[in-house]
Amino acid sequence: MTRVILFTVALPFLCAAEPVYSLQGLDNPTPFSISDRGAATYDTSGTGNGVTVGYARVQANAGSTMPAGYLVFGFKNNGVLVSEATVPEVRPVRSGRIYAAYYGPVNTGVAMVNPNSTDAVVSFYFTPGSSFCDCPNPPIGSFTLPAHSQIARFVNEAPFNVTFGPSLGTMTFSSNVPIGVIALHGRINERSEFLMTTLPVADLSEPASSAAVFFPQYADGGGWTTDVILVNKTDATIGGTVQFLGSGGTTTQYSIAPRGMQHILTSGSGSATTVGAIRVTPGAGTASPSGLSIFSYKNGGVTVSEAGVPVLRPGQSFRMFEIEAGSYPGQLQTGLAIANSSSTDTATVKLELTNLAGDSTGMTSTLTIPPLGHTAAFMKEFPGLESIPYPFQGVVRISTTSSSGIAIIGLRGEYNERKDFLITTSMPVDETTPPSSAEALFPHLAEGGGYTTEFILFSGSAGQASSGSLQFFTPSGAALN
Repeated sequence: MTRVILFTVALPFLCAAEPVYSLQGLDNPTPFSISDRGAATYDTSGTGNGVTVGYARVQANAGSTMPAGYLVFGFKNNGVLVSEATVPEVRPVRSGRIYAAYYGPVNTGVAMVNPNSTDAVVSFYFTPGSSFCDCPNPPIGSFTLPAHSQIARFVNEAPFNVTFGPSLGTMTFSSNVPIGVIALHGRINERSEFLMTTLPVADLSEPASSAAVFFPQYADGGGWTTDVILVNKTDATIGGTVQFLGSGGTTTQYSIAPRGMQHILTSGSGSATTVGAIRVTPGAGTASPSGLSIFSYKNGGVTVSEAGVPVLRPGQSFRMFEIEAGSYPGQLQTGLAIANSSSTDTATVKLELTNLAGDSTGMTSTLTIPPLGHTAAFMKEFPGLESIPYPFQGVVRISTTSSSGIAIIGLRGEYNERKDFLITTSMPVDETTPPSSAEALFPHLAEGGGYTTEFILFSGSAGQASSGSLQFFTPSGAALN
């Protein structure tokens, strides 16, 4: 019999045994005012005595619109940064589906927040997909999430209580009132360090689409592997092809049962690193999948970094926060991976850089990407952007005149105190998204005990400035100190 060790480590990132509830480094509330094409950042100090967990609400002032935004969790172990994860702000939903993994050193954490003045009754069930066990009766359950409260747990903890495993599959939830939800893929690496990767939450109320979707970046070989995870949002079987674009690229068929998932793992063989984009094309009459790709990097046999790239749809214009910082030049920097979605037309792509105030820096770059081509580099490596000052924070606008559009993802790279290369994603937004004044949520934050949370807000919609406040709460809904 093969003995499998399941993930049983209790991590304060999701559940503090003795909560402190003291937020260090930020006022509560924290006001913000952001110009069109501008940005602002707010950091906890990480000096709290013990671990504080909770959630944040982003609210616009009267007559203003909401900024785009995301937060970055950082975790230091014995003074060494070992993991970062980027989590986009979310809007409340009534139902969703998440990739859920529970095996060996891997577990899935889910955070939910109820922003309403009435209790939320949350129902959930798990659908085993690609699994290592016979799981005919996966858990089905429900719980009450009180008004203004939050919960953050791994799937093997209450109230989810997954006992089957090891397994890969999906978790589907629904609520009688809209709730904010995020999910995190946690891995204990070969040094017993906790690595975090953000998992997308598929909104089941969104209409199905049969359009091709993209992962703008993958890496394989030279220590890198990429795991493509596709999730079926529908109650019917879906299928199609996964094409790794670029030299030596392969094409793989997929077929996913209702509410299920499928993963496709690259070999990771060879000393040379192959990079490119991935196109997922649904078969006739079937819907596009949700999901993500996770690319991992091993150095000396130790997994030191993982980053998740969600399924993305092409567009013509995007905005993204840009940073060049750290204790020395090049330590923390932003990159871009861009995929041309057209199989026939070359895409001309323009990059334009503004500072935190939204003022033009005068620095631009023009790129030419062939049909189904791909480019990826750090910002200062693009022609015309070599003179970005250090340190720098601002916004980059990425646009194309191609009617087919481009798919993009930001890459936030950093060398830690051991000179390990850590990477996470930096989330872009489509600037054609209609502006909204509806509040956004960050369903989980962590401060102290090695954890820090950085909040990044920026102007996401064309021509829109934003003002309002960040407000921070304990899991029970009380204001954080």
